[in-house]
Amino acid sequence: MDIQVVINQMIQLFMVIGLGYLLMKTHVLDEVFNKKLNTLLLTVTTPALILSSVMGNDNLQDADTVLFVFVVAIIVYVLLPLLGIIITKLLRVPHQQSGLYIFMTVFSNIGFMGFPVMKAIFGNGAVFYTAIFNMIFNIFVYTIGIYLINLGSGAKTSFQLKNLRSPGIIACLIALLIYFLHIQTPSIIAETCDMVGSITTPIAMLLIGATLANIDVKSIFSEFRLYPYTIIKQILIPVIAFPILKLFIQDSYILGITLIMLAMPVANSAVLFSQEYGGDVELAAKSVFITTLISVVTIRAIVSFLLI
Repeated sequence: MDIQVVINQMIQLFMVIGLGYLLMKTHVLDEVFNKKLNTLLLTVTTPALILSSVMGNDNLQDADTVLFVFVVAIIVYVLLPLLGIIITKLLRVPHQQSGLYIFMTVFSNIGFMGFPVMKAIFGNGAVFYTAIFNMIFNIFVYTIGIYLINLGSGAKTSFQLKNLRSPGIIACLIALLIYFLHIQTPSIIAETCDMVGSITTPIAMLLIGATLANIDVKSIFSEFRLYPYTIIKQILIPVIAFPILKLFIQDSYILGITLIMLAMPVANSAVLFSQEYGGDVELAAKSVFITTLISVVTIRAIVSFLLI
C-alpha cells in the first residue's frame, strides 16, 4: 500500500466534498435535487457498485473468508453499543442525548464514505467486504438503531420488517449468491454495473458536502463535548482496537478493512433517524460535520501508522 497514493485519493475525495459544499452554497444544488440524488445513490448506484465488486472479480478470497468477515462484522456491531455506553459515562452525556451518542458510536458512515474510501485504500475487491459490513449495519440500524436514537426522549417507535427490504441489502444478497454459486455474469452486465456503480463516489461526496453546507459552522464550536468524543471515536477506538483485532484477524487485508470501518466518521443516518424518530437533529448534524472533516486527517493517520 503506497501511503502517498492513499493520501492523494483521500484529498481528491475531500475536494469533491468541498465542491458539494460550494455548489450548495451557490444554490446549484438544492434540497429537492439532493433528495433525488440521495435516492439515486441508495437505490441504484450503490447496489450497482456492490454487484460489480463480485462480477468478473478474480481477486476475492475463499468462502471461509467471506463467512469470517460476516462473523467479524456481527461481533463488531454487538460490541460497539457497549463502547458507546462507556463513552457516554466518561463524557457525562445528558440522559436525553445518551441514546444518540451511542447510536453515533455504533453507526459510522459506511454507506456514503465507506465504499469510496475502502475502494480508494484497498482496491475494488474491498467493496464486497464493505458490503458485508453494510448489510449488518442495515440490520442493526433498523432494529437497535431505532431504539437508540430516541433513548431518553420518551418517544415510542416500532420495528418494521419492510425496512430491511432495501435495494442495498437485496444487492448484498445477490452478490453473495453470485459469489458462493460462482455465477458467471455476461461481461456487458458486469461492465454496465461497473459504469453505474462508478458514479457512487462523486455523488456520495457531493451529498456530504451539501449536507455540511446546511449547518451553521459557528454553532458547532459551542458543542464542546463533541471534541473529546471525536478524539475517542476517530483515534482512540481504532488505536486500542488494532492490537486486539490483530490477535483474532490474521489476514492483513480483512484487518485493515475492519480497522478503517471503526475509524469512519458518524453516519448521515444519525441525522436522518433523528428527523424521523424524534432525536436531537442539531447535535446529530454537528457530529457528522466535525467527524467527517477530521476524518481526512485521522483516516490517513490510521493507515500511515497502523497499516503501512
